[in-house]
Amino acid sequence: MKKKYTSVFCLAGLAAGMFLAASCAAPSANSKVDSANAESVAPARPMLPTTPVAVFEMRVLDFDKQVRVVEKPTLASLDFAAYFANPIRMAGMDEKPENYTGKMADVKIEEYPFPMLDSISDYEPAAVAGVAPIAWEPFAKILYAQTGDDSLAKTLNEVEAVKWDEPDVFRAFQTVSRLWGVPGTGENQGKVEWWAEVMPAVWTGRAPFYGKLKLVSGGESAEVLNYYKTAEMNNEESMNWARTLSSYWYPTLNTDLEQHTPGAIWENSSANRPFAVMRGNPMGKPMWVAFEVPTFRLTDEQLRAAAVADSLAAAGEVVPVNRTLDTNSSARLETLASFENSCPATPATKKFREALKKKLAKLPKEQNAWSDNGMLWFRRNANYLVADKISGQDSLHNPLPRMIELKQYLDSMNIQLLVVPVPVKEEIYADKLVKGTPTDLCVNVNGREFIREMLAAGIDVLDLYPSLMAARAGDEPPHYSYQRYDTHWALPGMLAAMEQLASRVTQYSWYADANPQPGSLVMKDTVVLREGDLVAHLADKEKSKYPADTLAGMKIYKGDKAYKGGKNAPILLMGDSFTGVFESVDQKSGGPGSLLAYATGLDVQVLTSWGGGPGVRSRLKKMKKDMLSKRLVIYMMTARDFWQSPMEWDGL
Repeated sequence: MKKKYTSVFCLAGLAAGMFLAASCAAPSANSKVDSANAESVAPARPMLPTTPVAVFEMRVLDFDKQVRVVEKPTLASLDFAAYFANPIRMAGMDEKPENYTGKMADVKIEEYPFPMLDSISDYEPAAVAGVAPIAWEPFAKILYAQTGDDSLAKTLNEVEAVKWDEPDVFRAFQTVSRLWGVPGTGENQGKVEWWAEVMPAVWTGRAPFYGKLKLVSGGESAEVLNYYKTAEMNNEESMNWARTLSSYWYPTLNTDLEQHTPGAIWENSSANRPFAVMRGNPMGKPMWVAFEVPTFRLTDEQLRAAAVADSLAAAGEVVPVNRTLDTNSSARLETLASFENSCPATPATKKFREALKKKLAKLPKEQNAWSDNGMLWFRRNANYLVADKISGQDSLHNPLPRMIELKQYLDSMNIQLLVVPVPVKEEIYADKLVKGTPTDLCVNVNGREFIREMLAAGIDVLDLYPSLMAARAGDEPPHYSYQRYDTHWALPGMLAAMEQLASRVTQYSWYADANPQPGSLVMKDTVVLREGDLVAHLADKEKSKYPADTLAGMKIYKGDKAYKGGKNAPILLMGDSFTGVFESVDQKSGGPGSLLAYATGLDVQVLTSWGGGPGVRSRLKKMKKDMLSKRLVIYMMTARDFWQSPMEWDGL
């Protein structure tokens, strides 16, 4: 499989007129919270018990802004600071579900036992005194990755899935808010005993309780836990943690990282110098949680020095280029012609839309993902497939005028614009989404029509749909062109898209003037262990059925260093998580930017907005000096954000 991926991409480069064979390498061998403060985050939630061990310090700046300070940047401390009583994650959770009856609200915990707990108490157990709590979800992922044992995740999922005889309520009745791993005693010497704080949902009116899990983990788990709690990360590793977290939470929490100098002042207070600022908008109202590590702070003197250095670098690093637009419209017109009657509304497409609407109507209102035919599906993607006329939306949601506006802005600087909408998985695998749908049926009538409208408006658009459908035809289950449990593509789909994109880039009249250097980069095979971003949005009892997937990947090197495009790159690839997955998270340097640089021989700078494609345009406006070196801006984003995007299409 890996060799097949390598050769396919090498052939794409050769087809584009580039000698890349020398670059096709053999596979590589690599594979202090005072809990009482949490009341200020969610006033309606019962007062949390005081934790004797401080993990992070919380500073509440406003109802929508807070800073979480971690003394030692271990993965355990940062994860706990992110997961524990995080207002972004808790938004809307205090509202009582419509179908909740409270039929067992007066039943005592002891009378409705949790079978996976060995004991239950109203008070924090003495066994955890002096032991720092951890967030169970991220730790369980690491434990599975390191040991292959998912029993801890399954047990805690079972705790959270207890429905108090109301199985039709989708939202969790309780969550495991803190987990303690305690050295075993007696016959469990050398092993780990687990204790959990269980936090009932505020609408149940119940107080938190504590339990000891019947599960006892072996010595290998103790080693993983010790490393998780003691190994400290540096600045860059902590930033990578923040990027990865933002990318995983994005689909339903609409998270992104704000542009912020790590360690610099935030919110005009010298007391707050976070290394990362996360913005979330899960309920239509933005909020911010910043993460700070004292050793990462910058003093005022360091800030001034950094500002001077940045100013000098900005002035001297970017080399302006003389550029002219390629005004040849043949590729655009050819693509436009291919849309003629290519995806008509027919009885078959009507049948698909009606069936999908019925499927969506049966889902609980709060359920954002579901499983069917071996894959997980995303509600927003499905909504896009049953969308009405996309250009008929209100001014804050209609992308067409904003795309035209962006083209005019770039035209004024003689910079080419190429828009690359990424079809959603549900469009490529419509037959798996709705049983009885023909494999080759084009189901996204209004989505395809919107691409035709962009082309007709003079916007250069790369249509990936045919290439991704062809890639899908070559699937070798359980390996697919899109990830089974995630919203993003897998390697075969990404390579198919990059082959087409590389071919298009080399057709521009200015390509030779950009001084391409084919063969200057090296590609190596690698393997990625990735938990799908849709798993967290399933019903609690279903989550443990979908462990992390092992995915084939590529990694691009320049010499012995992982590739990263610079400010002088003639190409800017900007967009949403499709530009960042495999590029700045997971194995890194193996996403669309790196693969495009490898295939074309041109440097590619990547600008990612994890909060959604519409938001990246404002970041582009702030890159005025960087734009002096650019010949082409590639705007790549998931096509679902063309319809009712939670991030509105504001003007530039």
